[in-house]
Amino acid sequence: MPVGMLFGILAARSDWSWWEVLLVGLLGFTGSGQFAALPLSEGGAGFLTLLLVTASINSRYVPMALTTVDRLPERALDRACCAHMLGDEAYASERDDDGPGVVLRLRLMIFLAWVLTGVLGALLSRALPTAWLGDDLNLAFPASAVLLYLAVSQLRSRIGSLQHDRQMALMRIAVVVAGASGLILLLGPVYFWVPGVLLATWLLGRRRS
Repeated sequence: MPVGMLFGILAARSDWSWWEVLLVGLLGFTGSGQFAALPLSEGGAGFLTLLLVTASINSRYVPMALTTVDRLPERALDRACCAHMLGDEAYASERDDDGPGVVLRLRLMIFLAWVLTGVLGALLSRALPTAWLGDDLNLAFPASAVLLYLAVSQLRSRIGSLQHDRQMALMRIAVVVAGASGLILLLGPVYFWVPGVLLATWLLGRRRS
């Protein structure tokens, strides 16, 4: 909820209306992708650029979706809605033995919390004194901190459940971190996402034969 409000506040500072924040949250539920789109929109980037950058950042959801497909409901509409509402927080909170009903309720709760608090943040930004939201205040930092915490929590949970190949998993994680760091230096903090996700999927998705 605090991160959703932060997005709404930052979007309002970029001259987004509350209904634009609502539509982006409903149709393009993505968290970090929405944060990345804000400075691009401020710089006058075109729609295609915004779409490509957001899609590249959201490519991390592909391996998440593939590993959670067995948890989705059977009905087509419920299945589509549940897949659309997949996010970092839901992926970090769900368990492998959760049933479709649990997964649908969990994702719906997080989805609605994100969308509604984003609108609340946009409305609140209009009421806050301008001096409280100076340009030197990095409001996006808590969002990055939350995502980092969720990623570390998920890794700890997965590593803790391993029995025989824990050492190999730790080695692969170290290689992924080193590879992602190299890609950031080589391609920058935006365009490293696609090759970084592919690298992580290939290494962490492999199983020892």
